[in-house]
Amino acid sequence: MRSSIIPGPNGSSAAGRLWEPASSGRLVFALDKDSQARFRAGLDPAGFAGADIRWLVMEGLTEEGWRQELRTLNPTVLVTGWRSRRIPQGYLPADECALRYVCHLTGSVREVVPRSLIERGVVVTNWGNAISYTIAEHAMLLVLASLRNMPQWSHYMEHWTRRRALATRSLRGKRVGVHGFGSIARELIAMLRPFGAEVVAYSHGVPAIVYHEHAVRACDSLETLFSRSDILVECEALNSCTQGVVDERLLRLLPPGAVFVNVGRGQVVDEEALARVAAERSLRVGLDVFHDEPPAADSPLRTLPEAILSPHIAGPTEDAFALLWDFAMKNISSYLQGLPLQGVVTEEIYDRST
Repeated sequence: MRSSIIPGPNGSSAAGRLWEPASSGRLVFALDKDSQARFRAGLDPAGFAGADIRWLVMEGLTEEGWRQELRTLNPTVLVTGWRSRRIPQGYLPADECALRYVCHLTGSVREVVPRSLIERGVVVTNWGNAISYTIAEHAMLLVLASLRNMPQWSHYMEHWTRRRALATRSLRGKRVGVHGFGSIARELIAMLRPFGAEVVAYSHGVPAIVYHEHAVRACDSLETLFSRSDILVECEALNSCTQGVVDERLLRLLPPGAVFVNVGRGQVVDEEALARVAAERSLRVGLDVFHDEPPAADSPLRTLPEAILSPHIAGPTEDAFALLWDFAMKNISSYLQGLPLQGVVTEEIYDRST
């Protein structure tokens, strides 16, 4: 994975460094107990020589209590994750605030980091592309299980002599459309190649050269993508342009019996339309993400006979938490030494993220 080269707070990168080393700063881990237990995986960050390391448990901490802790601790490096509170703007005057780096252990930083921090030069990282492979693997699982009609297996275990009526299918040679072209989509496309699938993709604003670099044929529109896909995998990011973009009109362009998988964001898809079209056109549906999580007990998605609903578990897998912790610890060590980081969240990436 390539390191992201960005200037430090002073804009310089003398002698190969990106910023001045901050080994004497204060390093604060602001995590809930579950994140501490999952991510630490027996690794000890105490090897950061010279850093003043503090642990802050988020449970029971009010918004004002969080603000006060930040004022008191005044971290140089702040480590956040799931269920960390949003960093309040102006918790200290700019000339007193020591914060220079936010290392977010997980994915989207929008709920924790205000954009203004990045604008003023605070470095922010997340897990980058580190777990794209686990999400792509789950997409493959949902695709293959849908093709083999897994939701009906238990029924045909009881009706053994009629099992051929399952109408199982193979992935080989199928037309697979991928909506999105980020790291998850690219991992998935690589996994699809050994199956001899015909892969096409579409993501608004992605230059043609990017598709060419990955040997993927680009569609000129979502309409073309849906109409040419036996299997459609949704892994587009959620933003103001993509919210609800997969509507009934698009879904009806899929051929009868097509497979529709979503491992991206639930709010990209009109779920009521999906349930309706799936029932009418016998679509096989595999979903790991939903508009509301968990989906309501009376959600029409739960009644689809050929749907596989997984509880948002595509990534990270249990064995990936240690990898993510190691990824973050290497970033912090690099930061303290003034070296390049991975998974840097720029203003452009921040604006594209969910």
